[in-house]
Amino acid sequence: MAKTSDKTSARNRARQALAEKQRKRRERDERIEAAATRYFAAADAIEKARLDAGEAIKALVDEGEPRAEIAELLGITTRDIKLSLDTLTNEDTGEAQEQSEDVSAEPDDSAHDDTTEDRHVA
Repeated sequence: MAKTSDKTSARNRARQALAEKQRKRRERDERIEAAATRYFAAADAIEKARLDAGEAIKALVDEGEPRAEIAELLGITTRDIKLSLDTLTNEDTGEAQEQSEDVSAEPDDSAHDDTTEDRHVA
């Protein structure tokens, strides 16, 4: 009879272990789903903000304001002005362009210094 109770006890422990594993998996899946929801909501908000910024800048450009003055007043670079306007153009044409351009994605001017290693003389 001891063997039967040992088997029953082992089965119960196995069921409990499986139930615990499944519970942890469900909790993990719920956390991942919640994180994905927050991520995509934020990504959508960023995209909308870029479009809104582009529309605001375009309105100023359409009124005849020079891009350099707009950039100076807003405290941004003329490159940012161009990116904002390009965002609108890409949205209008339906082109999919990755808008996660950051400083590291820009060409590094210091990489083209006139050093002997970089200079290729013909």
